[in-house]
Amino acid sequence: MPPNAASCRSCHLPMRDVTRNQSLARPRWSRRARVQTRLWGLLVYGGILAWCLVQLPTAAVFVVPAVAVGAVLHVVRGRPVLGALLFLVILVVAPSLFWQSMLTDTMDSLGSRL
Repeated sequence: MPPNAASCRSCHLPMRDVTRNQSLARPRWSRRARVQTRLWGLLVYGGILAWCLVQLPTAAVFVVPAVAVGAVLHVVRGRPVLGALLFLVILVVAPSLFWQSMLTDTMDSLGSRL
């Protein structure tokens, strides 16, 4: 029901009274679920960082800040979706800002061949 409606359709009370007496608390996760979510975040971001440092050490310039932001939001703050989104944004947007400088050597070699 919209809060500015005249009355509730099921109980016919004024909406102002209905909204005033509603609980604004969000549904609470169990303590175990919160701990498991944070541990999974620690494992995921730790695994991403370890894989990057072993397989693609040159990409660490972009991956380490993305992992730091994602891990802080996921593990410390308990916001897994926001952490994953910011991780992906940093990992995609930051390298795309440097695409022109990455193509400089390619264009230079192409120009020297022609």
